Amino acid sequence: MKVFLLDNKQQTVNIWKLYFADDADVEPVCDDFKHFMDNTDVECVVSPANSYGLMDGGYDLAISEWIGWNLAEKAQAYILEHYRGEQPVGSSFIIDSGVKGIKLIHTPTMRIPSIIKDPMIIYHCMRTCLLTALENNIQSIVIPAFGGGCGFVPPQTICNMMYEAYKQVMNPPKSLDWDYAESRRLEDL
Repeated sequence: MKVFLLDNKQQTVNIWKLYFADDADVEPVCDDFKHFMDNTDVECVVSPANSYGLMDGGYDLAISEWIGWNLAEKAQAYILEHYRGEQPVGSSFIIDSGVKGIKLIHTPTMRIPSIIKDPMIIYHCMRTCLLTALENNIQSIVIPAFGGGCGFVPPQTICNMMYEAYKQVMNPPKSLDWDYAESRRLEDL
């Protein structure tokens, strides 16, 4: 799966490049969403979202403007049907955007717009969106800097947690034991 990591801040992109330097399937890109989508073929976009599918601000606004406003309605309908009106932070689901065969993975980083205090949220968001993409045979995906907007998560933390999640999903263990569990203790990073 080709993974584009997209942010409009060069600092974040530079840190991603350090983390993912040895992975040819990951391409950090410094650009805005519209320009990127107008010039790049991707099968799936990821919304960093909120628990209610309200996609009218920040990165979600750019997605809604590019794909269309009915996308938020589709996401909200899914949340109402499958999550009883509130999708858990860090979970992911996939829907068809209805435009150009593009899918949307909706992955809330927060219930409502707020500062993200727990960096593990970034890890869980990256992990669940990758798992959802892989389970649905997505071949190319664009993922934002989770928590980089109104979440005010520092770029180094974002990049570290996204990298750790990517590593875990793409190189899963063959067995589970306490040694492995302790090796994945990310809360201390």
